[in-house]
Amino acid sequence: MAGQRRKKDRQDYYYWEAKKKGYRSRAAFKLLQMNKTFKLIKKKNRVLDLGASPGGWSQVVAELGAEVVAVDINPMQSIDGVIFLRGDITQDETLEKIKAVLSEYDAVICDASPKITGNWTVDHLLSVDLARAAFRIARHVLKPGGNFVVKVFQGEEIQKVFNEFKPYFHFKKFHSPQASRKRSAEIYFIGKGFRRLKNALAR
Repeated sequence: MAGQRRKKDRQDYYYWEAKKKGYRSRAAFKLLQMNKTFKLIKKKNRVLDLGASPGGWSQVVAELGAEVVAVDINPMQSIDGVIFLRGDITQDETLEKIKAVLSEYDAVICDASPKITGNWTVDHLLSVDLARAAFRIARHVLKPGGNFVVKVFQGEEIQKVFNEFKPYFHFKKFHSPQASRKRSAEIYFIGKGFRRLKNALAR
């Protein structure tokens, strides 16, 4: 199965474009496309990139002229202008590490994926857990008016996730960028104009 996936990657337009332009992953184009459409990240913004390794999204954010703090449970090769923190985004100690670098961010982005099991329902639920972990961090560090982007696999909990996130943003929608593979179950929640809700941080 992994061999088939690598073969499909080699035939993939965005795979080759990433190689050509020096991006660490084809996922860079997903963020480029979403940023072009939704104006999520601006020059001199402070951006938190969760689940960042191998660094494709952090590369894009740095190129946009923003300050980047990248977090991943796995190591990541250094990128100019990017501060990297090793940590599990589901753990409280990682949130404390993030806040120790910067207390507030203009945008929180997350392209984290769980370890794929091949079981659609299990993979969906694992991705939902990661998306909720990213959102929990965002609620603590995203500045009012800030933006949030997170990947989640489609499935039975998808509407529940949207309903949980939407009260916190003036603009909110699910979006699938052109660079997402046609066979992929992934979709991105995009929230703009963050607003803190009373008692929300206790959740």
